[in-house]
Amino acid sequence: MSSTGGSLSLSVSSELSAQVESWLQPLADESAPCGPDLEYDNAFLELTQAAQGKPESQFEAAVPADWRDVRRRCEKLFDASRDLRVAMLWTRALLRLEGVASLAPSLRLLTGLMSNFWAGLHPQPDPEDGDLYARANVLALLVDADAVLADLREANIISLRGVGEVRVRAVDIVLGNIVARDDETSWSRGQVEQLFADAIAQGASLVSDIADAQAELAALSTLLGERLEHSQVPDLKPLRQTLSAIAGMLPQAGDAGAEAGDVAHAGAEASVGSGSGAQALSGRINSRAEALRAIEMVCDYLERAEPTNPAQLLLRRAGRLLGHNFLQLMKELAPDALSEVARIMGVDPSTVEIDG
Repeated sequence: MSSTGGSLSLSVSSELSAQVESWLQPLADESAPCGPDLEYDNAFLELTQAAQGKPESQFEAAVPADWRDVRRRCEKLFDASRDLRVAMLWTRALLRLEGVASLAPSLRLLTGLMSNFWAGLHPQPDPEDGDLYARANVLALLVDADAVLADLREANIISLRGVGEVRVRAVDIVLGNIVARDDETSWSRGQVEQLFADAIAQGASLVSDIADAQAELAALSTLLGERLEHSQVPDLKPLRQTLSAIAGMLPQAGDAGAEAGDVAHAGAEASVGSGSGAQALSGRINSRAEALRAIEMVCDYLERAEPTNPAQLLLRRAGRLLGHNFLQLMKELAPDALSEVARIMGVDPSTVEIDG
């Protein structure tokens, strides 16, 4: 059963975060901190089969994936290896089982694995030319309509007594992205907003769940731009838009007593632009993660409202450069001048490295 409301959501989020942090530590074998490649391991093959379910045949109906079994198998494999494929299947299973509250910890896991274990992380680059296509293929599942996007659409957002579960599908129906099935409730935007407000008033951590997911998505987007070739970077716009759509239906963070949602709500509701009619964003940025999220929100607005505006390209590059020191910035922006600047500062220019 998906977790959504009040202390239950906070408990699930805390439990998942603790799990993620343990998996972002190296394995005991110092010579192989990421463990072995599991690609041909029986346990890994059984995991991938469990995630596929069984297709419909002439004599049998289709059998959906057993996501509880998938989750259990993933968590067992993390005792032996650090593998993006396992992390992605865990992400999918958690969306199905724990709902939207699981998205931030799952994205944190993907980002942390790539940040902490890039050299040894599985699947490995092509041994002949170092191509990262195997990793890129895994990460592309984040925006695959038959993978993570499908899981997110079915993910639970809140549960209310007398109403039941409100899933991401409900938001998509309100926005006209999909048509309600005959057997499901079709709420109006006002009704969905009221349901969210009621859940938050009862203690649901929805505002922070969405804000945290937006922050982790922004951090992941930045890291992907650093680690992969431009042509391999998945466009995370569908995920950003879904989170922004949910954020846009939440009450003002101050009214809900959850300051963590200020930036997320401002990004969804405020008019970002120039001219006398523009409204200023409310709230204050308090961390690098929030700054990255704000940059992503501006880019999201420009993609929707001004798709030909080149500013979004510069903003995304600015986000990627946020963690660089001065010499790394020089190497990225003005490589021809690096040697002279490094000499003045008494630094060997060959030692200036940019992670990626």
